[in-house]
Amino acid sequence: MNISQLQYLMSAASLGSFTKAASVHHLTVPTISQSIKQLEDEMDTVIFHRTKKGVAPTKEGVLILQHAAAILKNIESMHTELSGLKEEHVESITISTIPGLVHQVVQATLELMIKSPFLKVQMIEGDTESVMKHVQEGEANMGILSYSRAQQNAVFEWLPLVEGTAVLIVNAASP
Repeated sequence: MNISQLQYLMSAASLGSFTKAASVHHLTVPTISQSIKQLEDEMDTVIFHRTKKGVAPTKEGVLILQHAAAILKNIESMHTELSGLKEEHVESITISTIPGLVHQVVQATLELMIKSPFLKVQMIEGDTESVMKHVQEGEANMGILSYSRAQQNAVFEWLPLVEGTAVLIVNAASP
């Protein structure tokens, strides 16, 4: 007995047809029929009365369906609880940046996500004023932008990522 067999069983019972169950599970009718036949052999009982109009559970089949429903419900509960545990370990960070630095932020983010698989990283792109607004209003945990020391204010903690002076270079033969 496996989970798929129980799912096929429940579908066939609720839809009253192996054909409809096969369609729902994107399988062939013989696959559904064989799966349920294997389950019947394993349980040593007939689960469905088969007619040209479809299928209907036998008395024993009703009992098996009740237990199958409970098993599938327990499995779903287990998955829900596991997801909850995984989400408890997920940290989230939002980075706001100017367009010119997007590539560097994406590269650093990808490296960070490899090292910290439970880290969920979002990025917001905007102009300098938008980046500062995102950080100030709590929409972003941090902002990355280009700003001179003279323009910095006490509202934020300023941590330089790159020291130096920006320069423009052109070809010596350029007009």
